[in-house]
Amino acid sequence: MEKTNKRQIRFDLKKKILMLGVLPVLVLGLMVIFIAQTIVRDSLLKEIKDALQSAATSTFAAYDQNSGDYIKTENGEIWKGSYNISKSESLVDSIKEKTGLEVTFFYGKDRIMTSAKDKNGDRILGSPAGETIQKEVLEKGKEYFSDSVSIDGTLHYGYYVPVYQGDSKKPVGMIFVGANKAQKDSAINKIINTVILVVLIVMLLCIAVAAVFAFNFSRALKKGINMVQSVSSGNLKNEMDTQLIKRQDELGDLSKAISSLQEEMIKSIANIAGNAEAVLMASGELGETARETTTSMRQVEGAIDSIMQSAATQAEISDKAAKNVHSMGEKIERTTEEMEQMQQNADAMSCAEKQNVETIRELLESNKEVQELIQEIEAQTAKTNESVVQIKEATEIIASIASQTNLLSLNASIEAARAGESGKGFAVVATEIQQLASKSNESSQNISDILQQLTENSDRAVETMGKVTTTIEAQTEHIKETETMTEAVMKRILESIEGMQVIADSVEYLDGARKEIVETVSELSEIAKQNAATTQEVCTAANTVTENFDIVSGSMEGLKNIADELEGSMKHFQV
Repeated sequence: MEKTNKRQIRFDLKKKILMLGVLPVLVLGLMVIFIAQTIVRDSLLKEIKDALQSAATSTFAAYDQNSGDYIKTENGEIWKGSYNISKSESLVDSIKEKTGLEVTFFYGKDRIMTSAKDKNGDRILGSPAGETIQKEVLEKGKEYFSDSVSIDGTLHYGYYVPVYQGDSKKPVGMIFVGANKAQKDSAINKIINTVILVVLIVMLLCIAVAAVFAFNFSRALKKGINMVQSVSSGNLKNEMDTQLIKRQDELGDLSKAISSLQEEMIKSIANIAGNAEAVLMASGELGETARETTTSMRQVEGAIDSIMQSAATQAEISDKAAKNVHSMGEKIERTTEEMEQMQQNADAMSCAEKQNVETIRELLESNKEVQELIQEIEAQTAKTNESVVQIKEATEIIASIASQTNLLSLNASIEAARAGESGKGFAVVATEIQQLASKSNESSQNISDILQQLTENSDRAVETMGKVTTTIEAQTEHIKETETMTEAVMKRILESIEGMQVIADSVEYLDGARKEIVETVSELSEIAKQNAATTQEVCTAANTVTENFDIVSGSMEGLKNIADELEGSMKHFQV
């Protein structure tokens, strides 16, 4: 039953190798056959179509090169200018002889000239084109290809080209060029069948090569399996086939590996056999060493307990120092905050003093401007007084003139009275002049009174401006004194700010030193804790080592038994 299963496994492996070799070739062959039946056939048909199109275009050019229009004579013949198309047998026969293609000229739907002949050797003329051809070529003006054009019962590949009359867009006829369908299909099938035959031959060769390869591979693999089975059964005397070792493929590498494995196993078994004795001897010495080590480790445990207590005390002291330094840090931080607040207040005072200095300077400028204005007002007042004096003098002159006018009018009135009736008109004028002189005298007296009052007011204004000037000068002196005091205060504030900055720098340096101390104390505390933890771990490890050596002492007997069993196992192999 076991041999049957092995054969089945080897058969499956061969089948898989054959499948790996045959399946891609089979798929590739089928793809090539499919391509030959589709793409290649379509390409060959396209070449036929292109050849027919080229021939039809050339034929059209041969007819169209004659100048003139297409006309139909009374006897039914078709002419192109001076060329008789109905008698162009030599042209169509020449084209057929050179290309093997049938050529036909249609005028309208009827055949006028053709190279095609019936069984009796007569040209096939006068028959109409098919309805589909008429619709596509004559009505739509398109070129048309057909793969089933019947000429006297024989199918042809045909291509139609429309023929136009000058610049007209309506075709007057068409040219047909056709190739024998059976002959072309035979040539196409011959090409495709040749391709398929070549593919089949290549497939058979590939299958044969894959079968030979699978057989050789399976046979070589069988030899390798037999060698491995021999080694697994303990027989190390058999040697690997030299032909398999000389192979330059993966089976050769496998054979070399099996041979190398056999040699290494022989060496290893010999070494193991020698080492088994050494293990027996060393087990006794190791047991004695384990007992001595256990005694030493117990002494180490006592020393480690003492170190662990010292480390715990050191950690406790470090924690207290860290707390004290932390408290000092909090106080330094509060001092720093107070210094920052003082710095802010000093900055605010400095800004306020700067504003005061600026305000005082502006006030001095204002006082200066006021003094200048008062001086201008005083000068203007002096000019006004001068004008008042001049007006007063003019008023006195007017009063003098009015007095004289009054005397003259009085004399005139006297003279008018003497004249009687003849002097009444003059008396009226004299009266008016007297009244005018009285009013002028009265007005000049009023003006004199007003000027007197204006002079008194100007004098009082000048006196007041003098007092104001004195007051402003005194105020200016006070402002200057205030400016001097403010500058002194500003200087003290700046000195205070500089002093606070020095204090702040000192506090900052102190805080930095405090942080370094905190870090150092923290590191010391952490180191102390780590020492305590490490000591605890060492103590635990020492206990574990002691326990392990107790176990080792108890395991020496088991090691001796294992060495005895190992020596017995070596006898299984035949070296």
